[in-house]
Amino acid sequence: MHDPFSIWWDRLDISGTDACRISQHVEGWTLEGTAIFAAPETSCLHYRLDCAPDWTTTQATVSGWVGRLDKGLHIQRGPQGWTCNGAPVAGASGLLDVDLGFTPASNTNAIRRLDLRIGDSAETTALWLDTEDWTLKPLHQIYTRTGQNSYDYASPLHGYRATLITDDFGVVQTYPDLWQVR
Repeated sequence: MHDPFSIWWDRLDISGTDACRISQHVEGWTLEGTAIFAAPETSCLHYRLDCAPDWTTTQATVSGWVGRLDKGLHIQRGPQGWTCNGAPVAGASGLLDVDLGFTPASNTNAIRRLDLRIGDSAETTALWLDTEDWTLKPLHQIYTRTGQNSYDYASPLHGYRATLITDDFGVVQTYPDLWQVR
């Protein structure tokens, strides 16, 4: 068993921070933390991602607030596919990762699950929480491992590409222009 450990990120594009703890247990892995940031409104979101031993996401919860609005999501994968607060999520069949759009913690599950060798590349689609409208959507992603602790990451839908720097475990340390470990 791997001992629990924690990470603290500072947000680079706006005022914000994220504290996360990763722990291993009999059923797999848990990533849980709190992200606090100031755009578009002051926000405080608690999150938890539960992953199987192979790092496929089994469920995720988000609770807290964005401005005046309370947020409470329970995302779960079951035999019939993904649900959010009990309602089926369209277009999510077969997706293995949940990407919470407000924290770099949720890149860890994809990086660990893909387990790429240096020079290898993989295309995957995550169930992505889009914080612009707070809906869940499929998000095509490409990870290419370029070094021991570096991954070229691309989100073609957004025309986004960056080199993520990780620690040896696979936790993002630098997410260019967005997050940096303190």
